[in-house]
Parts: sequence; structure tokens; C-alpha cells
Amino acid sequence: MRLTVILFIFGLIMILPAALFAQDDAEPVEWQNFTFDLENLEGDDLTEDDVFADGSLYLIDFWASWCRPCSQYLPHLEDMVGEYGDLGFKVVIFCTDGAGTISTALAALRAEDYSFTILFDTEEDIQDELGVRRIPTTILFTASGEEIWRHVGYASGDEEEVREHIEASLPGFETEESEEAEEIEESDEVEETEEVEE
Repeated sequence: MRLTVILFIFGLIMILPAALFAQDDAEPVEWQNFTFDLENLEGDDLTEDDVFADGSLYLIDFWASWCRPCSQYLPHLEDMVGEYGDLGFKVVIFCTDGAGTISTALAALRAEDYSFTILFDTEEDIQDELGVRRIPTTILFTASGEEIWRHVGYASGDEEEVREHIEASLPGFETEESEEAEEIEESDEVEETEEVEE
């Protein structure tokens, strides 16, 4: 009997890490394939048409009050809204707290002055629709609703990878290098024009 218990525990030790840390293999989705009517932090009901209206790139993240990495991640998302918001970048947070922890979630979120949309997916319907099995899970969507990138979990430094994908996908975004290259090209064109005139 004791040997059986030891073998069972050993088996769990071998299996659990892979189950906990493996990347989500959910198929890419499009938000046009699902609908919702969820309450936001202010108590208003919002539909998918309200939320996905005028952005050029959307970042969706699934959050819960009991998830420490989730809370560490939110300030970085707020920074990204400040960095890319003028180009139409939008962040939407789906809070997955249930009845037992929703009061804690409300208190934690109201204590901060986040500018992004926060919706309460208390029945985890959207989480299920998007194939999200672990949180935090970040998904990038184009303005047309196509999923272009998904990341599971958060550790310090992951926000830089998120920024890379945002900058690669955000319409109208230009790095300093590309702006400098454009200025050099314009300068060369002016010089060529002056030489022709001479």
C-alpha cells in the first residue's frame, strides 16, 4: 500500500509541471463568432459591439483577483494604453472571479484608476468560447476580429514580448529607426532634386 502511494505521488510530480506550464494549444478564433452582454466596472451592460467598435488593435486579457501574476501584469497593460492608445490600441480585461471572490475583485479593481475596459465574465462563458484554460491569457485581435497572437501566463519581462507583438501588428506604428530611415530617404530625395535643378 505504501509503495502504491509513493508511486502515485511520484506520478503527479512528473505530470503536473507539464500540465501547469504547457502553452495553450487552443485554435485561433475570431470574435465575430461569439456574442456577449456583460457588466463593466461601472455597472453598465456592454455587448461585443460596444467593446469592439473603434479600435485598430485589441488586447484581451483574462484576470482574477486570486491570481498574483494577473495583478502584476495590469499596470504594464495600462502603460501600453498610454503608449499606443493614440493609434487605436485597446485593452479589454475579462474578470473571471466567481461569487466567492467577486467582492475582492471589485475592491482591487476600483482601488486603481485603470483606463481600459473591464468586464465581468463570472460564468466564464467568454473564457470557454476563446478556449482559455489558464490565466492570465493574453490574446491580440485585429480590428476585423482575427486572432493574431496568444500568450499564456505572466512573468517579469513578458511585457516586452507583448510590446513587440503590438508594435509589429499595430497599424500606423513606426519605430524610431523607421522614422530615421524615412527622414534620410526624404533628405536624399531633396538633394537629388537640387542637383537636377543645378
